[in-house]
Amino acid sequence: MKKSILIALLLIPFLGFAQTTKPIEGFLGIKFGTSKAGVVAAMKAKGGVLSKESTDSKLVFTNVKLGQRMPEWVTVYLFNDKLYHGVFYFKPEHDAQAIDYYNSLVSDLNGIYGAGSPYKTFKSPYKDGDGYEVTALSTGNASFFTNWGSEKANNIQATIDQVNDDLYVLLFYIDNVVEAQAEAAQKAKEKSDY
Repeated sequence: MKKSILIALLLIPFLGFAQTTKPIEGFLGIKFGTSKAGVVAAMKAKGGVLSKESTDSKLVFTNVKLGQRMPEWVTVYLFNDKLYHGVFYFKPEHDAQAIDYYNSLVSDLNGIYGAGSPYKTFKSPYKDGDGYEVTALSTGNASFFTNWGSEKANNIQATIDQVNDDLYVLLFYIDNVVEAQAEAAQKAKEKSDY
């Protein structure tokens, strides 16, 4: 009986910690569902500069920090004037640093949102731990991916991907419900074009 009480008392702090992970409601303090004007105002308040590449459904910002990290740019997607998707593009100084940068970012996110679900895949002849992971990533023969959340709600995804011949660490914040609506609307539009 004393052991049961002791075990219960020892588990209370851990259970409390598990329940204090941050919910996924948006990014940079901007909630999913925020209007275009609200997103632009919030990003500018954080020092963000709106790019000329922006459209009604896609906003591109530079000079916006995520914690202590400075992405090269951030792309924000809107559907029916509501924020549903944000992508941060982080470029390590050298491709060889991409895996360390990715692991550091994943560690930071694990501390905020709880443990994510990591996935690594390699195509032959490459394998994890062979010393050629960066080459495998650069040639499309490997992928590193971590997911927080679920497909039925909001989630965050981190990955390493090649952009303009360089390796980038990408961080996605996604409202999956609205993203599915946006994709369905796009498919319907494409069908109507025929």
